Amino acid sequence: MKKQGKTIVILLFLASIFIPNLVNAYPSGNIFPPTFEKRGGFWYDSWGINRNVYYGEDGYIPNMFYETIGNYSDLAYKWGLEFKLHHIEVRERAQAILRFVQEWTLYSYDEDNVFRDGEAQLEWAWNGDEMAHMIENAMETMNVVGADCEDVAFLCATIYYGAGFDVAIVEAPGHAALLIWFPDYPNANMYWDIHDGRGFGWIWVEATGKNNALGWTPPSFSDGDFTTFPIVREVGEGVLIEDVSYHPSEPSSEEEVKVQAGVITTTSQIRDVAIIYSVNGGEEQKEEMLRIDDSRYGGSIPGQNSGSEVVFHVQAIGDGGETTSSGSFSYEVKETFFGVEPLLFYAVIGIVLIIIIAAIV
Repeated sequence: MKKQGKTIVILLFLASIFIPNLVNAYPSGNIFPPTFEKRGGFWYDSWGINRNVYYGEDGYIPNMFYETIGNYSDLAYKWGLEFKLHHIEVRERAQAILRFVQEWTLYSYDEDNVFRDGEAQLEWAWNGDEMAHMIENAMETMNVVGADCEDVAFLCATIYYGAGFDVAIVEAPGHAALLIWFPDYPNANMYWDIHDGRGFGWIWVEATGKNNALGWTPPSFSDGDFTTFPIVREVGEGVLIEDVSYHPSEPSSEEEVKVQAGVITTTSQIRDVAIIYSVNGGEEQKEEMLRIDDSRYGGSIPGQNSGSEVVFHVQAIGDGGETTSSGSFSYEVKETFFGVEPLLFYAVIGIVLIIIIAAIV
């Protein structure tokens, strides 16, 4: 028994040396954890949005959505990009996002969950990134996050927007929800025209119940007695490249990197879309991108040697010859030992030493 106990101690010690913990963290678009200031009996966030009131110039509908996109994009928008990358088929992507939010949230009332200065808040709204960070923390303990209608509406709005959908925040009597533009979706019980010039094709996203299907409009709102705030991408003249994503962000040696981008135009047809890249500051090279669906294109950068730095951008050319380029992105190919990532290499060495020492002891 003494020999066995000694062996276990040695094994645990070596395991702690050779198998380090990996921790990922994401900064907030503005500030996280959020800070709030009480003014006139209401709580305002650092953007100046009233978290207790949904209406008015500084009310949270739809203003709070803008806290989680553009320059303030953070975790929720990043999740949207990941859904777009891993679910190429649009219907599957839209359904997967709703299932994800339903899985990690549970409907509950603000007054049971939100307290400021020791006082329960009868009305309170969290933005999409705050919800995303709470969910990320809850995942570590396999828990869920308590939220009400506006909380999941804003979370869904940011994720769907990041995933390439046009969205519209719904303000209904006593309720908040989301619409997404998806006229080709076959399973909605109602298709809405919100008078934005596109006609019928907006479908309801109701994340407050675990089993609510995508496109299901609750009967209590089937009369259309609600207000919508569409937040669509504005497209100027010429060719526009948006939402460039790539995976993996830290490739191993000789592992190709898949790149996707949205390319849209109002004045011409797209003639050519390509990845323009260089390795270690060398000559630029080109890889063609192919249309995936609608305005989405995809291509790959060939695998490179470990330690290489790759810089790339996406370039699109219209049939009139107009050329547009995205911003630049870069990544470094991970170092490997004998073709194995350092973490795995050291883990293998550690296991071998553990076996040798255990045999000796």
